Amino acid sequence: MPTDRQRTRLELAHLWADLIGKVLGGLAILVAAWWTYTNFTVERTHDPTMEVTVSPSVHPLPGDQVLLNVDVFMRNIGKVAILPKFDGGAADRDLGLEISIMELEPLARAPAAVTPAAFIDGDPGLPWFDWNSGDGNPRLLLLKRNLLAANEDFVNHRYQLNPGVRYREPFACIVERDKLYAIRARFWTAEGSVADLVYIDTLRLNTPAGDDGRTP
Repeated sequence: MPTDRQRTRLELAHLWADLIGKVLGGLAILVAAWWTYTNFTVERTHDPTMEVTVSPSVHPLPGDQVLLNVDVFMRNIGKVAILPKFDGGAADRDLGLEISIMELEPLARAPAAVTPAAFIDGDPGLPWFDWNSGDGNPRLLLLKRNLLAANEDFVNHRYQLNPGVRYREPFACIVERDKLYAIRARFWTAEGSVADLVYIDTLRLNTPAGDDGRTP
């Protein structure tokens, strides 16, 4: 009968629609699994990835003082926003973007284990610096200053590094001539820190003529 035939066709259409829906659902699950594996395992887009770069410069001032200008650049090279560590308790100073500055005095002689050519062929009393370990009678000038402490977004827990964006945080202080300085910056997150360490000297900086009467 026509009614039975229409009913059979309708049931067959429902069967095919249900089958196609299940196939498409299975394909969607496979695509989602592949996307998750690619992004979170192969490309690791959920991992925060960033660079911290310290760019210092010095500018002579009258007398024996020098202006030390430090630009700390942060660039998020990943695919997710990066949040700093906002609060770790009253005693925790590993927060935000920290900067530390050390003044290094040259050592009068090398340790017995170090025998560079300068001490073999030259003056054994030649002042020297160990650029790798940072040896050189260090004197702490600044320890773990959080450059974001006064930032309104950081205070309100809104500060973040967006993907592909380069951020700059400046700092300046007065230092002395004829010195070597080590500058370290660290950006703290809940997982740890990313850091950069550079050296800059104020040796042989000439005083502008007429400032203090000294001969450059």
